[in-house]
Amino acid sequence: MEKTKIPNGDEIVTVELTVKELIALTGVRLYDNNTSKISAYKKLQHTLEKTWSGDDKDSALA
Repeated sequence: MEKTKIPNGDEIVTVELTVKELIALTGVRLYDNNTSKISAYKKLQHTLEKTWSGDDKDSALA
């Protein structure tokens, strides 16, 4: 099985999450109808898109 190569894969990015969002990402079920988990995923996706926006379309995530 071939490993996927991600350019700048060791680059550090920072994402600001609330404690509820962080706990939701660990798999703990919260009683707020998954809004914390959804919000955390959106923040992660946004940060990933910002990080990769300067790279060309020929990347592993495009």
